Amino acid sequence: MNAQKKIDPDAKLISYTLNSFSSEAEMDLFVSFFEKNGKEFFENLKRYGLIRWRLNQVWNKDGMFQLASLFEYKDEEAYKNSIDEIVNWRNKHEHFFNKINVKRTASRTVNLLDFY
Repeated sequence: MNAQKKIDPDAKLISYTLNSFSSEAEMDLFVSFFEKNGKEFFENLKRYGLIRWRLNQVWNKDGMFQLASLFEYKDEEAYKNSIDEIVNWRNKHEHFFNKINVKRTASRTVNLLDFY
């Protein structure tokens, strides 16, 4: 039996962003914002080829307040087409993003293996 399976064979490109906050309160504010607006954010990007979006809390780093965003795209073109929409969406919510201090570190990867 082959243990290697793809959860979504259409996801060819993954964008992983680590969001680091200066305080737990800022991190919680960010989570609250996306609890209210995350569906809209995802639906806007889905039109361009985003297949899945996840927001995860990093919990194994004492004294740090971090969230990881995982974006799974149909392909590199879908990622590139989403960039302008992400910028537009962020500008639309500029009043919120200007209130928080967040450092973002982004990585782009190609899905090679996926075990579940």
